[in-house]
Amino acid sequence: MNILSKIRKTLPLLLISIFVLSSCSKWNLFNPDSKLIEEAESLAYLTENFPPYNYGQTGSLNGVAVEVLEILFEELNIDLTRTDIVLTDWYNAYERVQNEEGTVLFSMVRNDDRESLFKWLGPIAPHKEVIVARAGSGVKILTDEDLNQYTIGVIRGYPSYGLLRDKGVDPGHIIEYNTINELFEALISDEIRCISYSEQAIQLILGGMGENPADYQTAYTVQVDQLYFAFNLSVSNALIDLFQETLDEFKNDKEADGSSTIEKILHNYSVILHAEDNVTNAMVISLADQTATHMESDAVGTIQKINDHKAPYKDPEFTSLYSFVYDIDLTIVAHATNANIVGVNFKGKTDAAGKAFRDEILAGALESGTGWVDYIYTKPDKSGLYQKTTYFKLVTGSNGKQYIVCSGRYK
Repeated sequence: MNILSKIRKTLPLLLISIFVLSSCSKWNLFNPDSKLIEEAESLAYLTENFPPYNYGQTGSLNGVAVEVLEILFEELNIDLTRTDIVLTDWYNAYERVQNEEGTVLFSMVRNDDRESLFKWLGPIAPHKEVIVARAGSGVKILTDEDLNQYTIGVIRGYPSYGLLRDKGVDPGHIIEYNTINELFEALISDEIRCISYSEQAIQLILGGMGENPADYQTAYTVQVDQLYFAFNLSVSNALIDLFQETLDEFKNDKEADGSSTIEKILHNYSVILHAEDNVTNAMVISLADQTATHMESDAVGTIQKINDHKAPYKDPEFTSLYSFVYDIDLTIVAHATNANIVGVNFKGKTDAAGKAFRDEILAGALESGTGWVDYIYTKPDKSGLYQKTTYFKLVTGSNGKQYIVCSGRYK
């Protein structure tokens, strides 16, 4: 059994298919031109083995990006499924999507070097490039300069090589391997001490190769990027726009249980990250206190300004710092980044991990007036799921109604 077959057994794919394979078209609010649908159906969709985003065998593919693409097909009534996606090697696919009209490749890191080579759809999910070493190996990397102390393995054609070179790593310290198996076998056999790869995939791959992931450690974070679908430049802008609008719709739409389809996909594939965006607890409390004061003096006007995404309720510098407000029944009355959920009641509803964090916010507000609650949530300026903590404050508005004013940070 090869590595990708073993990885497939480690993921709860049945849970994903329950909500992905639906016959209704919930987010399809569009009436797209039939020519755009015909164009979409004529494209060649290419991918590679890159768990947990896309992996498996042709006709039996899985992963975050595969699930997202299949939703796009379904919501736009495009007569394609994951069985129409072609699994191939990265190097040839990368060359093909640059040179052959009507081609799409995923998942691809979007960076400056590639920006003008493709048309982009996304982001799909975050990708965290890290240096991995065997635990207890003595590998210690604290700064970019420390990277040159070691020989580091990468996969040929991946951005890893360029990222390391940008960090100042000597080319003589970078060894390129052709496949995932070759790269990880070199690490396992101690042929090399370090590799550079996606943090989200490491545990899956090591487990699939019969290794204990606890025997390996993340020694350094190289960079956090976003993954996209990359289209040949011949693909029409109208089709890209249609795909993007549909993707944005179901990213923001919350299901009956309180989390979105994209959040469920990311959680089930364990794509949950920590974020460092320089927002502090003090900044969060300050924004919540300011919003609460405004609610006390002009509740209706403040709610309108929050829903209009105006400063200070949506910080112009720190895009992940914003205000949101519940009424005492846990209905969102104001949200500075997601208008789709205003008016939605969230009592008893959970995050993608099943935590009813909003009920905890309500209970804490009624008992103590203020407090903090931790959960996982999407980030307005990035794709993916992130660890988040929210500060809440119970306040009586100028209209005599009680509200719970909130602001949070990702951590």
